Amino acid sequence: MKRISARWLMMNLDVEQAWATLSGEFIVVFDDGEIVTNARETLYSFYAWDFHREYPLTPMLMKHHVRTVLGNDRLGSDTHLQLLGNVMWSTYDAYMQQEIGGAAEQPVRSWWHRVKNKARAVLDQYLGSPAEPELSVTQLEARFRDKLAEKIYRVTNVMYNDLTHKLEEYVVSLDITDFIEVMTHPVVKAANDALVPTQNSIDNTYAIIKKAVTDGKTMPFNPLSLAARSKLINISQLLQCVSAVGYRTDTDSNLFHSPVLRGFGQGLRKFHDSMIESRSAAKALIFSKTPLQQAEYFSRRLQLMAQSLSNLHFGDCGTTKTTPWLVRGAKTEAGELKRPGDLKQLVGKHYYDDEGKLRTIKSNDLHLIGKVINMRTVIHCAHPDPYGVCSTCYGELSLSIPEGTNIGQINCTSLAQKSSQNVLSVKHLDGSSVVDGIILEQEDRKFVKVGSDDNSYLLADDLKAMKVKLIIRGENAANLTDIMDAKDVRDLNITRVSELADIGIWLHDGKKEMVTGINTSLNRRLASMTHALLSHVRSTGWDVDERGNYTIDMTGWDWEQPILTLPLKHFNMSDHSRDIAQMLESSVDKLQERDKNASPDSALVELFDLVNEKLTVNVAVLDVVLLANMVTSMEGHDFGIPKPWTTSGLGIMKLTMAGRSLASTMAYEGHREIITDPLSYVETNRMDHPMDGVLMPAEVFGYKSVEYNLRN
Repeated sequence: MKRISARWLMMNLDVEQAWATLSGEFIVVFDDGEIVTNARETLYSFYAWDFHREYPLTPMLMKHHVRTVLGNDRLGSDTHLQLLGNVMWSTYDAYMQQEIGGAAEQPVRSWWHRVKNKARAVLDQYLGSPAEPELSVTQLEARFRDKLAEKIYRVTNVMYNDLTHKLEEYVVSLDITDFIEVMTHPVVKAANDALVPTQNSIDNTYAIIKKAVTDGKTMPFNPLSLAARSKLINISQLLQCVSAVGYRTDTDSNLFHSPVLRGFGQGLRKFHDSMIESRSAAKALIFSKTPLQQAEYFSRRLQLMAQSLSNLHFGDCGTTKTTPWLVRGAKTEAGELKRPGDLKQLVGKHYYDDEGKLRTIKSNDLHLIGKVINMRTVIHCAHPDPYGVCSTCYGELSLSIPEGTNIGQINCTSLAQKSSQNVLSVKHLDGSSVVDGIILEQEDRKFVKVGSDDNSYLLADDLKAMKVKLIIRGENAANLTDIMDAKDVRDLNITRVSELADIGIWLHDGKKEMVTGINTSLNRRLASMTHALLSHVRSTGWDVDERGNYTIDMTGWDWEQPILTLPLKHFNMSDHSRDIAQMLESSVDKLQERDKNASPDSALVELFDLVNEKLTVNVAVLDVVLLANMVTSMEGHDFGIPKPWTTSGLGIMKLTMAGRSLASTMAYEGHREIITDPLSYVETNRMDHPMDGVLMPAEVFGYKSVEYNLRN
């Protein structure tokens, strides 16, 4: 097989010559190895090699070829971004860490400080124009990154224009016959014929059909299969077309008991199925109004307040404080993913290894799973700029932040837009609704177990030999007395009788007694006493302790029966968005608790778990969002961003926004209240804000302001 040097191709052929010359299969030789490939894959990669032509010191690596990027996958809509990203960062590393003045392979920041004059000359050459002498080396570096990012846009544009023109004859489309071919395939037909109205059956059917559609062997030439393998279509929507629609929820997110066992490709022939499916459009209409307005309104408040955290400084602040983080792995039960692992959302963050050396978390650092690492976070950043943080505390994501970007604004936008988009896209994301099952903490498993339906609690078998009592807060079972008036407790709506966020369990083993608490809520779903437990209570009665709690003796209880059950209610994106807002904003009645007692480290973990329950957001983004919401002291009326040498607490957004710059509050709402509030004139210890110039232009622009600037 012919062998061709990748560097020779790059240097001796332009794009048109490459299209006219390359054909068939061959071996391409790179600086770090060789790849067996073909003309099509190499032509696709050839566009990315324009980086090498402009920056010849960049090594030619195998990861700069689309064959390495794809692996066993097909070309997809984001393949070019992965390829261009590989080339761009190789170029960046080559020019930011090349040997100049004998300082090879040193960390880029320390290298900059020692050889800045020679580095400036290098960048003058490759930036295309002489750099202004007043620019710092960190600014020059940022300019270089921006230039590389600009080149990605230019190369992408060229690729789009060329490929759409040259490959027009290969364009395919979809029609109904492609769906029919999939639905009538023996594998798909057999799976659909075996469907029964249970979630497990629907999940198994989906898994079989998904494998058939995407494995590339069952239907290799079907256009629908090709699109699915290239990830150009939503696989969940495809499955609802060729298989069952599945379970649907009402507008209040309560699950309908019967699933729709036909797909859109087959057609909905039952009036009941059509009515259930109509709720998806109703939800889309509802969510596009109040829930979306609430999500966007929260986003606006968050961004206005966070804009005070404006600066990102490249370098290391030298802080000694870190955040301890247990890197959890994925949790599966019976082959089903219950919780994704942490590693993917930690990539790019810095941590100290066992030898005290600063390392960067990578996607393949599987050895970190199960370990507690000391991670650098901006909530402990010691940079002296009261409006900024350092890049080491922020992480490698800092390399993607353009020069002059408001760090608080961009990170809050990144979080809020994902949440808002999912609220807006409820119609498109409304697949077969699955109610999340209970996941017990290890300690709780000593006292309770999960029922076979994954949505009920049973007493643990180990308690059979003990005397057991349930303790239920009186306010959570205010209508418990209704069971004495009912002819049959099975006629009662259990959610009207009790809604329990937690219960207590009293135990006595003959020697000692103990009381433990069990959390019984999940995603806004509050547990209710089952009809079996209500019948038991009706026959045995209850006691009321001095705190007004109900005490229920479980003597004679049937241990095969569940004591509590969760409602079949789907946790939607609107609920999720509200939970994020509630955690970050809080309320005034929790002022003292958040100001003095809340731990920023535990708050970061809590925010991470909450957000990534439905979204995929890097911890670096959440780190900045949390810091922007922190204050030095609310009780001391110091709403500045805290530093390691100051006190710190979690802020109440309403108070924090009003306590910082009046420009942000005036940009928000309530002008009359702000103008007439005496605190608007009494409070002088305020932070600057990017919008100060709008509110007070003469004071801001009337003289040459002195701006904090880190120069080398």
